[in-house]
Amino acid sequence: MFESKGMSYQLVLCEKPSAAAKIASALAEGKVQAKRVNGVPTYRLERGGRSIVVVPAIGHLFTVAQRSKGWSFPVFDTEWTQLSEGSRAWRGRAFLETISKLSKGADAFVSACDYDTEGSLIAYMILRYACGGADVRAGRMKFSTLTKADLQSAYENMARTLDFNTISAGKARHELDWLFGINVSRALMDSLSWSCHRFQILSAGRVQSPTLNVLHKRELSINLHVPDPFWTIGAEVGIQGAHLQASYMLNEILSRQQADGVAERCNGKEGTVSDLKVVQMMIPPPYPFNLTDLQKEAYRLFRFTPSRTQKIAERLYLDALISYPRTSSQRLPSSLGLRGIIQKLSADPRYGDDTRDILSGPVVPRQGPKTDQAHPAIHPTGKLPSRAAREDGAIFDLIVRRFLATFGPPALREKTVISVLCGESDIFKVTGYRTVDEGWMRFYKPYSGSRDVRVPQVATGDHVLMQKVWREDRQTAPPLRFNPGSILGAMERSNLGTKATRAEILDTLYRRGYIEGVNIKVTELGLAVVPVLKKFFPELASTDLTKKFGDDMEGVEAGNRSYEQVLGLAIDELKPLFERAISRYEEIGGELFKALSYLKENECKLGQCPSCGEDLIVVRSRKTGKRFLGCSGYSRGCRFSLPLPQRGRIIPTNESCKSCGLPIVEIKGSSRKPWRVCVNDKCPAKRK
Repeated sequence: MFESKGMSYQLVLCEKPSAAAKIASALAEGKVQAKRVNGVPTYRLERGGRSIVVVPAIGHLFTVAQRSKGWSFPVFDTEWTQLSEGSRAWRGRAFLETISKLSKGADAFVSACDYDTEGSLIAYMILRYACGGADVRAGRMKFSTLTKADLQSAYENMARTLDFNTISAGKARHELDWLFGINVSRALMDSLSWSCHRFQILSAGRVQSPTLNVLHKRELSINLHVPDPFWTIGAEVGIQGAHLQASYMLNEILSRQQADGVAERCNGKEGTVSDLKVVQMMIPPPYPFNLTDLQKEAYRLFRFTPSRTQKIAERLYLDALISYPRTSSQRLPSSLGLRGIIQKLSADPRYGDDTRDILSGPVVPRQGPKTDQAHPAIHPTGKLPSRAAREDGAIFDLIVRRFLATFGPPALREKTVISVLCGESDIFKVTGYRTVDEGWMRFYKPYSGSRDVRVPQVATGDHVLMQKVWREDRQTAPPLRFNPGSILGAMERSNLGTKATRAEILDTLYRRGYIEGVNIKVTELGLAVVPVLKKFFPELASTDLTKKFGDDMEGVEAGNRSYEQVLGLAIDELKPLFERAISRYEEIGGELFKALSYLKENECKLGQCPSCGEDLIVVRSRKTGKRFLGCSGYSRGCRFSLPLPQRGRIIPTNESCKSCGLPIVEIKGSSRKPWRVCVNDKCPAKRK
């Protein structure tokens, strides 16, 4: 250990091992002495005549837990304890032991964890419980990038104390989430066990449940949608040798006969240009990225899930390629040295011409309305990657091009609308778009998404040919399903979760089996649980209470409210809800049992038995414990059976195999994408 030399030192605590290596390298005024202690990387260096030891954590090493022993409901006695479960717990013990031993030789402490709520809380808990209460005498480094210059500046200008308001807000958020999640989940499971003697793992949460309720409302709207028929007119118009799509101008066509009449009157006929309108549209540059905007754009362009984008961005941050990604800001202050960043980016041939154009004039970005007290908008540091994985390179390029686009001039687009009169009253519209000046769009290629539709130059009175006119039968569509990008926007608008937790909440809903698919569908389990939550815990399924607690925690971070006050008020509001739940245990359990029984019954029915016509169901062998496909008519003599995959959840599809006629099922494992398979292990299609 470093303290064996008998010299005191300053202990700098980091959030992750990769960050510790960069911080040690940036602060050292000579050689860094790297050493592994119990498998934990540690670094000793000299700066300004004093010794510094840098040591990392591996994220949260302490968690909220129940103070008393045993399973009880409701429970409000909490404490912070060392992680004891999961794969990180055993590694965490080695890190905590090493940090604790190193703290004994330290005469000063510094938190160099990520400058946000989670990073501040990670450092506080370790300093308080593993370093003998060193939180009261620790300094705080504040940085938004892991570049050498930023880290040196953060060290030289560190705050003398920890950011206790941010820490208190983090404590309140974790404890509230624990109180909500544990108590509501136990209420559901206890009521089911108490009334029906059945146990099943169910979960709910302060943010998870309102988010699921938002998805549930959309699912009901889709399921209850009754399509109404309507008709449109499609047309292809020939203008000066160009073949252009046109739309019929009449807003509402009341019948198929009316639509057929228009098609018969106009098909193959000559029309006349009756009107011509040209409108120019000025499109301002985009705002800089915050985390939610980056996640939505990455999903639109690459179909990356929010959690995948967040992990990639965090890797780029740890490589000092971009600024801290978990920010809600859309602003780039001039203090970042924006011109210098752009000059560094010019060394990459991909950005050379664009950066020279920007540097030839004033370097002023377009600023967005959203701010973040801790960090600016996501931006490149100017460092270029030596090599990067394909997906890392895609996100880095997107961030760079978005950053450059914010400095560009407005784009100018032109919209042309040609009205074509056919006969006495039938009017068709041809619409074209043209980019007059790309402006910022040339910096954001290929991500801008603008597309030109050229139309010839015409004048009023010119003749055109209605080459094809046809009727289109349509039906009103149900509301669109949320996707991982659009649900993030809905969560942000309702103040559900934070920029750092929304992706994790979405992942939890997937893991619990409440939702599935890229176009998010609420599963039968989700459809069963939400009505129970809304009936017996309406406040917890609503966004209102969650938003209120979110505002309270923002007040704690701003120093306007105390941690104790917010937590006390929350417990006062939760106690009556849980007391009400206890008085209705039998009713809650009955509702859950009915919903889950219906779910289990329908999940078990996979199709029709080819031997006797009864239902094919999933059966589990008493001898081996393995599951197989059997006939519900077994007691009446049918012995039809087939083997089934032993892992994953089996989901009926109500589809039959085209080769053998037996059911097709989906096997849902740990991955998001289900595996579709015919249940017949001797299916001719499989042999082929």
